[in-house]
Amino acid sequence: MIRRVSILLACVLCLNIVARPAAVSAGNLSGAADAGYFGLDISSGAVYGDGCEFTMRIPAEWLEYVVVAREPLPPRSRTVEQLNLYFRPKNAGLEILANIFVFETKYSAEVGSYKRILETDEYDFRAYVSASEPEFTNAGDRIMYNHIIGLLGDLNYVAELFSFPDGRGPIVKERLYVNGALTEGSVIYKSSRPYVPLRAACEALGYTVIWYGADASVYIERQDREFTLYTAGRQNYGAERVENSFYVPALFFIQLLRTSFETDKRGNVFITERDAHDAVR
Repeated sequence: MIRRVSILLACVLCLNIVARPAAVSAGNLSGAADAGYFGLDISSGAVYGDGCEFTMRIPAEWLEYVVVAREPLPPRSRTVEQLNLYFRPKNAGLEILANIFVFETKYSAEVGSYKRILETDEYDFRAYVSASEPEFTNAGDRIMYNHIIGLLGDLNYVAELFSFPDGRGPIVKERLYVNGALTEGSVIYKSSRPYVPLRAACEALGYTVIWYGADASVYIERQDREFTLYTAGRQNYGAERVENSFYVPALFFIQLLRTSFETDKRGNVFITERDAHDAVR
């Protein structure tokens, strides 16, 4: 009798093992082991919010390759929603692409290093995009993985995937506009003064930006003018180094590049060339 029970138990365990989804590669982010259990139906080309109201469009070219899983959240979690996006190669386990988090805006200061996708009056949407470089035996898988990772790294592109009920759409806060166009750059504030990313702003104005480490200078060139900005000591126009990027205040644009520099109540910065003949063609 004991032997029969043992055999029956072994059969049940075998069935359970077979029923489990394909293994997920080691090193993946949170929620990977549960992707098979909480995978969402994305055949319609959309994912709908559970903790708050939103729709995330899934591009048609992703449908064959992407698995979207909703992370189960612990009680009293400050995360309203977490979506995990995985890449499904032809002959291997799932690879993480990104985590998308939704927090209440009152907790935004505690979010940490996650990159902001967008913000509404109530919620803060953030993302962590995988920096891993998995190896694929199929060249098509490798090309598609890199393509999707590249798109997810463009937060303006990701923001366009989201839509909201009327009156609950995203607000634009502390972003950089150049000649009326929204750029990928974000504004930082130090002692209530706005600083904008030097490279993002200048390249949007049509300049080539080259860094010279030997004398800590930045060479800025366009067909009609050129400048050298020394980031340490003389002629730095108040440049500040933040991590691996340089940020500059209004003085740099008004005096050196001869643009206007305006802000709004949400901390956005608008840089506009004064002379129409100087505008980027």
